[in-house]
Amino acid sequence: MPVSRMHRSTEHEGRRLPGVLLAGLLGCCLLSGTAWAEPERAGRSLSEADVLTSFDQVWERVRTQYFDFERIEAEWEQGRERLRPRAAEATTPAELRVVLNELLGLIGESHFGIIPADTFERLAVLEEVSGPQPADIAPNAPRSATGLAVRWVGEDMRVAELRPDSPAAAAGIELGWSLVAVDEFEVAPAMAQIAGIEDDLVRGRAAMRLEYGLQYRLSFPRPEQEITLELIDADGERQRRTLEGEPLRHGAVQIGNLPPMTFDFSLERQEIPAGCVSVITFSTWVPALIEEFQSRRDEVFACEGMLFDLRGNPGGVVGTMSSLASDLFSESVVLATMLRSDARLDFRVMPRRVAMDGTRLTPFDGPIAILIDGMSGSTSELFASGMQATERAKLFGQRSAGEALPSRTLPLASGDFLFYAFADAHDSLGRRIEGVGVQPDYPVALTAENIPTQPVLQAALVWINAQLND
Repeated sequence: MPVSRMHRSTEHEGRRLPGVLLAGLLGCCLLSGTAWAEPERAGRSLSEADVLTSFDQVWERVRTQYFDFERIEAEWEQGRERLRPRAAEATTPAELRVVLNELLGLIGESHFGIIPADTFERLAVLEEVSGPQPADIAPNAPRSATGLAVRWVGEDMRVAELRPDSPAAAAGIELGWSLVAVDEFEVAPAMAQIAGIEDDLVRGRAAMRLEYGLQYRLSFPRPEQEITLELIDADGERQRRTLEGEPLRHGAVQIGNLPPMTFDFSLERQEIPAGCVSVITFSTWVPALIEEFQSRRDEVFACEGMLFDLRGNPGGVVGTMSSLASDLFSESVVLATMLRSDARLDFRVMPRRVAMDGTRLTPFDGPIAILIDGMSGSTSELFASGMQATERAKLFGQRSAGEALPSRTLPLASGDFLFYAFADAHDSLGRRIEGVGVQPDYPVALTAENIPTQPVLQAALVWINAQLND
């Protein structure tokens, strides 16, 4: 059943986010994995007619498509009266975006914002870090991976993930080191500014925005693009490293009107006393994921246990989770449900029994663990919650992002795109993820001391081993 209006209103009271923050969060909640933005083309200007048409497009689309419009109806009407005259004064897309994002901030949910027309190479998640970029980079340019990821732990931004065979590992970087600077961007001042935000929700999402921005600067640079890092090692010594990523097979994947999403997939084998575990990690949910998983199905199924590492995975195409799960269930189940006042859509898993060549298939029946953290968003949250609700997997790590609304894009007269949520989403137990997040079955906190031991991964491996021994 849909959440009641009274419950929804109480849930959102005092939790409205500034429009500019919501715009930045678009990149980290569904569309992350895109590249760093190039500067907006100089000389773009808008007529008053295009400006007002764009404003009206945004206002009307929310009025007709937002699934909980009754909750914001009065404020939405007032917002039009107050902000439309301000929009009429805008002469450039950038000026108009400020007003439109303020309007969208009245909604107080994720997945609402304006995607600049000139940033389909990357959403502007962290403008201070991007700097000038070459003008001849195509929107579908290939990507590379460094194998490095950082997280805000305590008072520092620390190296929290490090692939053993990666360029970052080859450069001598180690788990637990503190990140001081990326190229010309210093991390500490940004962290201090965010730490001073009084509202808990806004502060948390601003921190998430910083983490996502750093992740995609550090993790997926362009091929042959060098990034320079300043770090502090375990002995408190300052270290300087210059990295280039290794080319990705898929790179940037374009889907519809969305900016390109970087796709990286890895499969590793972890030995445990009871056998082995297939550890599957991927950066975003895109159709190429299903191709990779199914092409390596025999390799994945060779182990007795399976682990999906969704830490830092911001989501993607929601339908791919049902396709992926078709090899994990022996019976049909519902992972998630999209809800509108006038419609309902179940994301149902149908067990895959026959391969394309007619070969009979048997779904995987071993124990499954899923790793999540505060940067697991959107489809990653729906998948994790659905697997938890059906008791097909156990979750390890930290609470997820709470950014899980199904969304679409709408071209605007200004040339930009409106990114908007058109439905609510629940798992099969009726649990709403938006603004709440997915709670792990086994919470594991990260500390400066335990990061090098990979506590989340180790906890999941211990659990899988125990299940195999039962």
